[in-house]
Amino acid sequence: MADKDKKKSVDPVTFFRQVEAEGRKVTWTSPSETVQATIMVVIMSIIVALFLFLADQVIAVAIRLITGLGA
Repeated sequence: MADKDKKKSVDPVTFFRQVEAEGRKVTWTSPSETVQATIMVVIMSIIVALFLFLADQVIAVAIRLITGLGA
C-alpha cells in the first residue's frame, strides 16, 4: 500500500525533456491572432470601465438626491 502512495520521482533532465515534448504538442496562436485578441481585450476593458464609471455617477447622483447632500 505504501508503494502506491509514493510519487514517481524523475531526474531533472528527464523532466525538462518531458516539458519540451509537451510544449511541442501545444497549438500556439499566430502573431496576428495574438494581436487581435489583445486589441479585443483592451476594447472590452475600456467598455467595462466606461460602464462602471457611468453606473457609479448615476448611483452617486441618486444618493445625493435622496440624502440631500452636496446640494
